[in-house]
Amino acid sequence: MTKLPVAAGLALALAAGSALAADLPHYKGPPPFMPPPFTWTGIYGGVNIGGAFGNADKQWTRENIHSALGTPIFGGVAWQRQTNLSGVIGGGQIGYNYQFNPWLIVGVETDFQGAGIQTTNSGWGPGVTTPAAPVGVVLSSAYAGAGSFNSHVDWWGTVRGRVGVAPLMPNLMFYATGGFAYGQAGTNFDYGSVRGVQGFFFAPNSISSGAFGRASYNNVKTGWTVGGGFEYAPLMFPNWSFKLEYDYVDLGRTTLTTFGLGTTTFSTIFGSASAPFFNSATTSVQTRFHVARVGLNYRLNWFSAPSAPVLAKY
Repeated sequence: MTKLPVAAGLALALAAGSALAADLPHYKGPPPFMPPPFTWTGIYGGVNIGGAFGNADKQWTRENIHSALGTPIFGGVAWQRQTNLSGVIGGGQIGYNYQFNPWLIVGVETDFQGAGIQTTNSGWGPGVTTPAAPVGVVLSSAYAGAGSFNSHVDWWGTVRGRVGVAPLMPNLMFYATGGFAYGQAGTNFDYGSVRGVQGFFFAPNSISSGAFGRASYNNVKTGWTVGGGFEYAPLMFPNWSFKLEYDYVDLGRTTLTTFGLGTTTFSTIFGSASAPFFNSATTSVQTRFHVARVGLNYRLNWFSAPSAPVLAKY
């Protein structure tokens, strides 16, 4: 009889202990930290450095008209030459990206570059002139002209749109870019010409002429640019990114005309005399070049969507 009350008391004690343990607070540890997903959205700024190389443009130069003693003489010389602007560039950029979905990024960027881009070239050509004089007066006429020019770009900048995709990794973006370009460009153009005439009907005599002139400009030019590249952000430092970019920059064409002044000398059996000699020449200068550059950006995620906080359960 005594064993039954003891067993009942023991069972009651165990049941009461289990109920008390169930009423105690239960603690569950926090989940492991998960970094927010990578995004290209945000304002960024950085620096870049690279080089420019020419487009092998064919520039043309032609003498328009020259005259002796105010009498127009039509003709002259013309030639083509190749020009290659080249040099070092470096500067900075600032922009904004917005990532619409895991693979599409759209943005805008402006940059400003200091530049040491220049080219020097020269050319010459022979020609034949037709003087405005009575028929049969001149038997032969020899003529030659030569010119040289120096072109340079001191600085340039762009305002461009960018469209990128990230098909392989979220932190590797391939992009195309294009937009407005501007820059400080200039050219110095020097030109000279000489002319000799031999063999008059009425007396053995000669005419020699020479004139030289210069034209130049140094202005802000505007144009367009297009290019592309890729940008990579290491996951260990997601706010930093490195880029490699190619751009084609076209700042338009400029036409320069020189007006030269020289002397015409007449030599005859009766003596010699001198008179003014005028010439003019036109050259066409195209300011366009290719750019290859590397850059470093730092991105601020001010306008990216915040990730939802992770709450621990207690």
